[in-house]
Amino acid sequence: MELYDNMLCAGYADLEGIISYDALQKQVQRGSIKQVQVGGNGRKALFLVDSFPSQVKNALYKTHPDLQEQAASREFLDLIEPDGFAMNFYAEYKVEGARGLSFSKQQEYSNNAAILEAFRQRIAKADSQRLRQGHPRIKKAAFWANAAKALRRIGDKYPHSLPENPRRLQEKFNQFFQGGKPNYEVLVTGKFGTRNAAVVRTEEQQSLLKTLMADSQNLNFQQIANMYNAVAERMNWGTIGRTAIIETWAKRWGLETAAGRLGASEFRNHLSMQVKRRRPSLPLYLWSLDGWDVELYFQKTGTDKRGYNTTTYSNRLSIVVVLDPCVNYPIGYAIGRQEEPSLIKEALKNAVNHTAELFGRRYRSNQVQSDRYALKTMLPFYQVVGDKVTPAKVGNAKSKPVERYFKYLNETYCQYCRNWSGFGITSDKDRQPNIDALNLRRKEFPDEAGCRAQIEQIIASERAAKREEYLKLWAAVPAERRLELPLEQYLLNFGAETGYKNALEGSGLNVKLLGARCSYDCFDPQFRQYAHVRWNVKYDPDNLDHVLAVNDDGTLRFLLESKYVQPMALTERTEGDAVQLARIQQHNEQLEGYIKGQIAAAGECTERLFTHNPQLDNTLARTLLCDSRGQHKDQRNARRLALGDISALEIKTAEDVVPTPSARKEESIFNLY
Repeated sequence: MELYDNMLCAGYADLEGIISYDALQKQVQRGSIKQVQVGGNGRKALFLVDSFPSQVKNALYKTHPDLQEQAASREFLDLIEPDGFAMNFYAEYKVEGARGLSFSKQQEYSNNAAILEAFRQRIAKADSQRLRQGHPRIKKAAFWANAAKALRRIGDKYPHSLPENPRRLQEKFNQFFQGGKPNYEVLVTGKFGTRNAAVVRTEEQQSLLKTLMADSQNLNFQQIANMYNAVAERMNWGTIGRTAIIETWAKRWGLETAAGRLGASEFRNHLSMQVKRRRPSLPLYLWSLDGWDVELYFQKTGTDKRGYNTTTYSNRLSIVVVLDPCVNYPIGYAIGRQEEPSLIKEALKNAVNHTAELFGRRYRSNQVQSDRYALKTMLPFYQVVGDKVTPAKVGNAKSKPVERYFKYLNETYCQYCRNWSGFGITSDKDRQPNIDALNLRRKEFPDEAGCRAQIEQIIASERAAKREEYLKLWAAVPAERRLELPLEQYLLNFGAETGYKNALEGSGLNVKLLGARCSYDCFDPQFRQYAHVRWNVKYDPDNLDHVLAVNDDGTLRFLLESKYVQPMALTERTEGDAVQLARIQQHNEQLEGYIKGQIAAAGECTERLFTHNPQLDNTLARTLLCDSRGQHKDQRNARRLALGDISALEIKTAEDVVPTPSARKEESIFNLY
């Protein structure tokens, strides 16, 4: 049953057993029964109840005694849909007491919201039909009367607490949709404010109680009650008489207070939602790095404050590992006394140098994952070795695959060593080594160098076992993901420094490296413009072919190559000597051509200045003015600049050095000044 244009109508299902389909169709054809809607396309056929013969109408009312109410509810029932926002709101709603809403109340209020939304849609539908089909304007009084009648039947399917009085129902509707959006708060009856009133009801009281529950001291319920009551008495609040009240609140706030009680790491690892991830499919897609106190003891002998030699046996080394999770390959590592920025930097340097050993060149990773230790200091270095840097959350060990890798190293290698220290203080004591046995063999522990050799052997074994697979996967890395690390960037960030500054000389930049005198130069013409700068020199101790010259503030950087030494004797010259000589000659020609062009351009500009300003004719500067070829204006036709052939000083013969008449007529470019 349903209403059509406010008329009571029945469908085929309602008339089943009362009148057959054929008889109904004959009555419709004769006009005895009026059909108000044809079925199809989601619509159902509807027949006006008032047009039925008396016997059919009586049978219909006998079968459906609440015919009118059923029909009135149909137009709304079809529009009712569960309101997920309402369900969430009432599930989280806090009344003034220690409890939230019961499940039945949550459902009741959610149904109220869904029913009111159906009323809103019915009104909107009626307005749309009026505009589209010219239907008469919906009458509010009649609408709310029908809506109130429909509530009883609606309640059979959707239990609710909406008023069945049309006026009060309309008022509740207007309150709910005041402002245009649903206000779920207005559907909560005021009785909860008194019935569920409790000792802890204000925001201040609840905040105090929650703070005590979340305290890192992990107080029990009685201790929390004692501390709360001490404040409550001074604030004239009601005191907590029994711990059951706190227990109730503890259940409600369990998630919120867990981090304080258990610690952030424990919370993230056990209560927060975990992200399920898969490891990278190819090398250099991700590097994950972290430090670990290796579970291997070594003995160390030192002098105490009183001057006595003492030996300790519980010493451990730290290692920073740069791990490629693709196959858990330790691409870089560094061993030291403790984890610190310099050790992390050394591990990153080892990583990029190891890529050169594996692939022939230094490469960067597409992504670097680190912890937040010394992040401000280390971030520039992470950005050098990685295209993207994604620091892990503090204390979230599960987010870093390298953390699990350390456990693997401990179980696979360290546990088999006689100086193994165990799994850490938080592990099950039944899995730890026998302390008495360790103490008996403590004098067999290696020294620091021996322990370092153990760790290096572990990393070497890991690399050897996984190298073949790693290289095979590298062949599948696309070209755009192979991020080469330029030599300049490598030296700038990881190069060693001499500790002193060097000035450019005619023979280049002469530097003392590793006890030897080395000369370097640069074919960049800009380099000699900064002859006044004293340079810091960065170099790679394993390869002295290139160095990086950097000024004090890092704004100027030039990559220098080792100076090529030409033999003086022509008979000792080789093919490579000629090539290097040609490079120098070409560079000098370009350099001097550049200088000449700059001076000529300045001269032309100055000449225009004096030409357009006659008041400058009698100045001293006028007497020095040259033309665009560098000649004084009074002698512009007397001679022209001719550049002499450039020869490297190192290979000039005696004949080259002796002045000749033609040579004396040549003019240096520096006369342009």
